[in-house]
Amino acid sequence: MLIKNKRLPRRTLLRGAGAALSLPMLEAMMPAKASAADATPKRFFGFFYPNGTDPGRWQPRTGRLEPGNLSSALQDLAGFGAEGIWPSCEAIYQDITVVNGINHEGLNTNIHTCSMALQAYKKANSDDASTPAAPSLDMLIAQKHAGPYPYLAMSASTDLALSQGYVSWVGAGTPADTERDPRRLFNKLFGAAENSAAANAIAQRNASILDFLKEDCAQLQSKLGQADRQRVDEFLDSIRTMEQQINITHSCGSAQLNGSANNFHDKSKFFIDIAVLAMACDLTNVATVQYSNSWGVNYSDYILGDGSRDEAGTIGVGNYSDHFISHKLGDNDRAKDLDALPRDVAARIADERVVLTSRFKARRFAYLVDKLRNTPTPTGSLYDESLALYCSENGNGDSHSRRDMPTLLAGRAGGFEPGRVINANGARTSALHAAILNKFDFDLTSYGDPASGPLAGI
Repeated sequence: MLIKNKRLPRRTLLRGAGAALSLPMLEAMMPAKASAADATPKRFFGFFYPNGTDPGRWQPRTGRLEPGNLSSALQDLAGFGAEGIWPSCEAIYQDITVVNGINHEGLNTNIHTCSMALQAYKKANSDDASTPAAPSLDMLIAQKHAGPYPYLAMSASTDLALSQGYVSWVGAGTPADTERDPRRLFNKLFGAAENSAAANAIAQRNASILDFLKEDCAQLQSKLGQADRQRVDEFLDSIRTMEQQINITHSCGSAQLNGSANNFHDKSKFFIDIAVLAMACDLTNVATVQYSNSWGVNYSDYILGDGSRDEAGTIGVGNYSDHFISHKLGDNDRAKDLDALPRDVAARIADERVVLTSRFKARRFAYLVDKLRNTPTPTGSLYDESLALYCSENGNGDSHSRRDMPTLLAGRAGGFEPGRVINANGARTSALHAAILNKFDFDLTSYGDPASGPLAGI
């Protein structure tokens, strides 16, 4: 079909003093004779959080996902309040599908292997089981649905070990270029051109890139309709807000940005915000955030649990790492403050702590989904254009079992239907990935090693 009367380029740039800022898609950029379906891109957002969960407390019963069907670990999908840097969120269960019973075993032999979280091919060389043998799920989608930036691979961890510091892999033994500094990524996508006079001035004055673009913004606004003007205003406001937040974070000192144990949360939030904005600007169609490696993240900046005390001691998780909380009572890497308690009491508190951390993890994915559904595009929202996946490297964080992997999907890309609980009945990761890839136009009948056909119902 011929596309005529396209009034503005699809990726219009504001330019000023050497700076360039890509705008979101506007109605004025839409072809005059093209359907919404023709103009709708497909986007993928991967979200990795380590250490699994407690499957018995995570998995809801099969069917529609409704308030009465939410498990204890997923109860906050019915809505939650603000905490720390994370805003509140209204009910979102209708926008998320839970996939129970995915089997991730057989892909590798190591018990904590972040590098294999988005893999469906086992590693042939057992001596180096942490190094994937194939491109990861997100990189395959990027090959078919590449934007100006084919992908954004982001990690809040500074761990550079192949098994721990990389979730995205472009090929066998080759990790994707992974960004670990939110400010650097923000400047790369939205800031002034490197080595330009504008870049130097912004760095010296700590000024906003928008200060260099006022005249261009005014000229553009004069050419737009009311709906487009509102979208541009909202977009520029989001840029300004993010700049301010990132500057505040950086002013706290480089140590905070370079991997202190309690900064995974800040960095992960900024990475989500930046990636969603990049998708809204049509800069990329594929983004993946690794919240942490398997060891570092803790909750010292958050009060998880009511802090009450009984014979078991403090109910909350305190400063223990997520890894220590995931190992309840029977592992050396555990929160040992429960050791002196009666076994049944200690077990009850250890179980509750895993529920508390699992709820936190689900809330962070809900934040991403909420950002996508509240970011409008001319054809709907980013949520309508995207498929977001929550994944981990383990299913049961206590036993290291990789059956019953915590798996959440959200979005409507490729006609995906949210608001459900699907029972995979032990289907392999390759079946899930084949079904996801088919939503992105791959038309697979078999995929992975061990190979599987697409998981039914996805």
